[in-house]
Amino acid sequence: MLEQNERIEDRVERSVLTGVRNRWWCIGPSAMVGNQPVGIKRLGVALVAWRDTGGKVNLIEDICPHRGAPLSMGRLEDGKLSCRYHGVEVSGEGVVTAVPAYPQCAYVGKKMVRSYPVVEHFQGLWAWFGEDEDTEPLPLVFPREYESADWTGFPISMTWQTNYQYMWDNVLDIMHPEYLHKDTQYFESGVANQVLVTPTDTGFTVRREISKGDNVELMEFIDTGAFWFRIGYNAPPECGPGGNWRVFPLATPIDEHTCQITIWRMRNVAGWEADLFRFMFNTKLEHFNWEIVQEDKDILEGMPPWPMQEKLYQHDVGLARLRRHVRDVVRKQLESRERMRTGAEA
Repeated sequence: MLEQNERIEDRVERSVLTGVRNRWWCIGPSAMVGNQPVGIKRLGVALVAWRDTGGKVNLIEDICPHRGAPLSMGRLEDGKLSCRYHGVEVSGEGVVTAVPAYPQCAYVGKKMVRSYPVVEHFQGLWAWFGEDEDTEPLPLVFPREYESADWTGFPISMTWQTNYQYMWDNVLDIMHPEYLHKDTQYFESGVANQVLVTPTDTGFTVRREISKGDNVELMEFIDTGAFWFRIGYNAPPECGPGGNWRVFPLATPIDEHTCQITIWRMRNVAGWEADLFRFMFNTKLEHFNWEIVQEDKDILEGMPPWPMQEKLYQHDVGLARLRRHVRDVVRKQLESRERMRTGAEA
């Protein structure tokens, strides 16, 4: 049985609050990690990231196994991290490689700090957060826009003072753009008969039926080893070549009150058209996009602490479907873990 005096639904909510395990999470853009160790917090865990001599990003818990000092305050020595307090050296695998003050120390050669697998791709960093260090990572399957040479784009990243679930809900709330963003960017308005959720092989899409045409092409949730959100909206010719925009807004929990937002803006262009898109975005379009992001940030940071009291209606079917999916994932993880535990005790 599960822990006494604690319902499984309470455990599910507690697990979701700071991030689902056994998934890849975007920890930020590639530019976040340079030639010095950087301390970050993701999914409630204090971490330190750095690049070794070959440029590979390492990620381990930000705690020295000797006295608990933050390794993010340390120095890099030949691609390994040296604690500033007493010089204990730790590799990217979390193995103590040297104790300069006491070379014969029994800790040398032992793995003493948890490490996290990292994938770097399309100017972004993804880390695997398993239930424990021995959990084998799932394959990380990127959306097609991240894999095709026919698409170009770039990320921005920022910290928001709100639970990441508010951002997730916002992405699949297809009715909010025409109200929240009506003063900054044009979105087709009209009375929506209903919001439609359509299952896909990897998640679902959200669309709306309105009395006029709709320039919000789609909102989509994808679960392929990581949680992805794809927004497509129609762009007028004045926005340059490439047709419709694709936006991938990814929110990763820092803790239960704060999250890291990393957003990719993409268009189906390559070669000189990709250069033109970047030029037009930087000189003409960027301030419109930042205004939209700021409006989302302001409204979500003003929300009460998660969870809030709500009264949902039909237009909230997309976010309701998302919440159910995520909680089903966690519930299955907890039940699987409980079966393994009771089987081991039998």
